[in-house]
Amino acid sequence: MSIKRALAMALAVALALVCCPALAEETIGARTSITGLAWERLSNLNAAAERIDGAVVPGGSSFSFNEAIGGVTQANGFQAAANGSGAVANGGGIDQAATTLYLALNQLGGDICFDEKHAYGERFTGAYVADGANAIQVDEAAGLDFRFTNLGGELTIHMYLSGDSLFCSLDVQPALADGFLPWAGHGPQLRSPAGSAEIALEGSEALISNITLAASSINDTVLSQGDLFSFNESVGPRSERFGYQSAVNGRGSKVIGGGVAQVASAIWLAVKNLDGVAIVEKSTYGGRYNQHYVESSNDAILTDYNTGADFSFRNTGAEPLTIAVYVRDGVLRCEIYRG
Repeated sequence: MSIKRALAMALAVALALVCCPALAEETIGARTSITGLAWERLSNLNAAAERIDGAVVPGGSSFSFNEAIGGVTQANGFQAAANGSGAVANGGGIDQAATTLYLALNQLGGDICFDEKHAYGERFTGAYVADGANAIQVDEAAGLDFRFTNLGGELTIHMYLSGDSLFCSLDVQPALADGFLPWAGHGPQLRSPAGSAEIALEGSEALISNITLAASSINDTVLSQGDLFSFNESVGPRSERFGYQSAVNGRGSKVIGGGVAQVASAIWLAVKNLDGVAIVEKSTYGGRYNQHYVESSNDAILTDYNTGADFSFRNTGAEPLTIAVYVRDGVLRCEIYRG
């Protein structure tokens, strides 16, 4: 980010806080790696980011990725390059912009209703996300778009390339002070969660970034009857390549990806008393736990992708389970919904 851009964004936030302290905006974000990309893909990604950067989505309004891009043509500066499945196409690489936007939006939970979303799944051959289920596919020619409706306060999207990453940050204005949303009813009806948990976040920016990144990989996971949830499969490798940083883990050691076990702990707390949930694998820090994000070491879940220590459970109930897990206002929240 240029110095001019950084100063402008800092000034905008400062003015919002001074002029309207009761409605101070919240900023969240996500990033994906651009290391090793061919220049054609980088060019396409930069062109897409420039067209999306600064987009404002008022509460109750919808956003279309394809409309924001405005045509993936050579006349608009897009090159032929490999896409998320490895096929060469005009504008190849802009899927990563849609994916990074999706990872950021996922952290807003029920404030975002995804109207159209196509994932590469098993066809994904890229490395910018760990799971192909989170790799969003867009193709204007084939009629594949990424669209969402904003059910919360006004949303401003910032997207740019810097260093070895594509960054997407979202500036979110709160809804009306009394919580009333005049556009309520345009999305799914609000439901009470079957189980929930909260963990107040404390610690370094790196730790909170790791937690936010892991949560965004899991948020909106749906488990049908008999489906298995695996924390390691959902989050993937905790490595610098995928945006994870060195931070303190549950026993006080600094490791790459430190803090992600707090996400596993929040999910455990939300599901542990639910009927229709069978725990398959669960390890805790036990006597090595020396932090205080959960009261009991029995609730301090230990996960380690490299050693295979996982947290997993199966939905044995008749109804689907949806896992909502996200960071907001300095709190990690997990909500489990039935049906």
